[in-house]
Amino acid sequence: MKRLKYASGWKKKLKALIPRGFKYTVLSDLLEFLISRTPLLDGKDEPPRFIEFGGGGFIPIGNHLVALMVTRAGLADGTTVIDIGSGIGRTAVALSKRFANIRYFGFDVVRFGVTWCQKHFAAAPSYRFQHANIFNSFYNPRGSETAETYQFPVPGRSADFVFATSVFTHMPRVEVAHYLRETARCLKRGGTAYFTCFIVDAESRRQIEAGVPLFRFRYSRDGSFIESLEEPDLAVAYEKADFEAMAAKAGLEVVAFYPGSWRGISYQDFQDAYVLRVTGEI
Repeated sequence: MKRLKYASGWKKKLKALIPRGFKYTVLSDLLEFLISRTPLLDGKDEPPRFIEFGGGGFIPIGNHLVALMVTRAGLADGTTVIDIGSGIGRTAVALSKRFANIRYFGFDVVRFGVTWCQKHFAAAPSYRFQHANIFNSFYNPRGSETAETYQFPVPGRSADFVFATSVFTHMPRVEVAHYLRETARCLKRGGTAYFTCFIVDAESRRQIEAGVPLFRFRYSRDGSFIESLEEPDLAVAYEKADFEAMAAKAGLEVVAFYPGSWRGISYQDFQDAYVLRVTGEI
């Protein structure tokens, strides 16, 4: 028992010495090379755990997210989907296991994640992935584009379903507003969007004041609430009325809102979630 405790202590100390984001800066090029040129990091149904990102178990979390999109937002087989922030394929793998005829396009700022997906889905032409070279201080510090001007690399009115899980939770307001506009541009008439986020409303505010949630969102920044001044993109929340106003301005109407268990109350998922639909006015 003492040996285990000792080892655990050293792991924590070692982790503290490694800069946050080490995997996405120092190791990024090496991982890209190993994934693209060797079979060492292929995995069978998922990548090796140490190169995963997104938190939680790869297979169970992916399956859970897809199940929520099915029950909450009507995601179905035969759908054309856009995955904003496709990561290292957690949701794409889950979709491929559940549906036979999904047409999928995903993009992400982490190049080695995109490369792993392209390699894993090489025999599945209906699954496409592209690197978005958007600057992010943590995930892509060498990026040359900005999220607030980035145009999703798909034609207008081409998707039935657009989703982003744990993406808006790390973005400032100006970028979220732009991504909502791009979502509306890409969706077909009557198309659906599913976004997870952190929302400050009457319930979550009561919980925060009582000191219950993991995140307290004490600080304000450009129309949003942030958890940390040192790392402002670590966790970002939005006032409910403001998020819905941004969506409406982009041409998206609220179909449903689902609170998340981050509030310290038991719900189906950790983050809050919106189901949105394209209005007839855009």
